[in-house]
Amino acid sequence: MGQYRGLADIYDYLVAGVDFEGWIDYVEDILKRFSCKPCTVLDLACGTGNTIIPFARRGYKAYGLDLSAEMIEQARTKTRQEGLHIEFTVKDIREFAMSEPVGLVTCFHDGLNYIIREEDIAKVFCCVCSCLAPDGLFIFDLNAVSWIGATADGPVVIEEPDLTIIYETVHNREDGLWSVALTGFVREGELFRRFKETHCERGYAPELIKGLLSAAGFETLGVYDAFTFNDVHQRSRRHFYVARKSYECR
Repeated sequence: MGQYRGLADIYDYLVAGVDFEGWIDYVEDILKRFSCKPCTVLDLACGTGNTIIPFARRGYKAYGLDLSAEMIEQARTKTRQEGLHIEFTVKDIREFAMSEPVGLVTCFHDGLNYIIREEDIAKVFCCVCSCLAPDGLFIFDLNAVSWIGATADGPVVIEEPDLTIIYETVHNREDGLWSVALTGFVREGELFRRFKETHCERGYAPELIKGLLSAAGFETLGVYDAFTFNDVHQRSRRHFYVARKSYECR
């Protein structure tokens, strides 16, 4: 089974403790820091909409892209329930285009760590550069190489009355890869539905990412320890990047 198919129905339960409104508060602090006032936001790898719905609540014109049709369906349902309008599209973020420029492009919660080849990261960056307004910003996060390498191998079990999830984690530290084989059992009436997925992430060093951004036509404005404006350090778990089109590409 592909990624985020069987998991889509329970994903929001698993991330219930994440303060996504706080994430967008931080993004708006970044926008103020760089005097950027976008009206439109495109969220890549938007999943069930947790990092684009808060933008729509705040009055932005919002778009979301994700490769998983199941995750997009969850996002559409949540959006309808709140009476919001967000244009969601099932699309590979390595090959997309927009009909009009957008003022802000985001990709959060490990979305780019799932792109495990440098050349594919470069494709994403080129697509973003093509759709971004001249003074717009590209803001995204990546799990740090050191954090991915430090997580323990072996099984982890989550047991709840209506679901059980078993994670089997394997590292390839030489290549910076982190693979998780996931088996889930979700209650449906008197029975449990079983699903299996494999998720793989890669960590990227900041210098490599800045080089790929530059090659795609971006100027890197900052790389921050998550939710601060401090420089990244060895204990940083998550890095936030802020980039703007270079003057030559505007």
